[in-house]
Amino acid sequence: MPSISDLTIVNSNTAEARRVESGTEVTLCSPGFCGSKNLTVYKRTIFAGRRLDVLAANEYHLVYVIATPTKGIIRFNNQLHDAEEGAGVLLGPSESARFEASGSNLELLHMIVPKPPAAVEAGLPGGPGYFFNRQTLRALSDASGGRVRRFCAESSVRLRDGTRLTPTNAIQAGEMHYKEGGSSPYHVHRGTDANPEGAAHCYMTFKGRGVVEVENDFKEIEPGTLVYFPPGTPHRLRSHGGPLDYFEIQAWRSFKTTILSEEPLGLKWYYEREIPNQELVEWNQS
Repeated sequence: MPSISDLTIVNSNTAEARRVESGTEVTLCSPGFCGSKNLTVYKRTIFAGRRLDVLAANEYHLVYVIATPTKGIIRFNNQLHDAEEGAGVLLGPSESARFEASGSNLELLHMIVPKPPAAVEAGLPGGPGYFFNRQTLRALSDASGGRVRRFCAESSVRLRDGTRLTPTNAIQAGEMHYKEGGSSPYHVHRGTDANPEGAAHCYMTFKGRGVVEVENDFKEIEPGTLVYFPPGTPHRLRSHGGPLDYFEIQAWRSFKTTILSEEPLGLKWYYEREIPNQELVEWNQS
């Protein structure tokens, strides 16, 4: 029977940080560390006055700004962007970006995903990458009203002009906010014909505390904790003692989700209204 012991739980606040040219890095997830076939995750600190150059080579890289007291700079595609909380870049193969810390350290979540096969891409072109921040991403709210999410990488999300946010199924990732008492349904992710071993699946908590559930076994997690769920492990996450902010990752984005709890709202999500009383539009996850 699955249990909490099947998960890999890493506290980035106490994990070993290695010194690198740009500052420090902590490995939170990798094939050799937690068995994640298609995902490697680092927490990086760029020291004030230093920079990090990211070259995607034949992979996809998603770099997300966790926090920075003073805005830094993101250089991507011959343009400069503010490196502020919630901003970042999705890099396709052969693309590159530079992250520069200015008057303070810059905290990053750095995800690396191998290029998926054609069956996983399902006709998507696979590029190019893009810059994002909270102003450019559309928020979605669940039917219960207890959860809000902003995907920064998701092939089925549409921007305001109707275009697709992400041109690849290499990765699904984004911010999640649970209001006090917010909870996911109890659910499980399994593989597909295109990705039979299933997706590598992680939560990385930022603010607030949460409780992870696996088969009536519970574990409280604090800010800065990454939880890796092996494919096929049923689970639920709920906020604990107040709101909860975390980052969710699935790689590759080819999996089937089954709701195991008797909750009529399930996984139904809607784009947040842009004007009052606007008719809600459901996010089509297929």
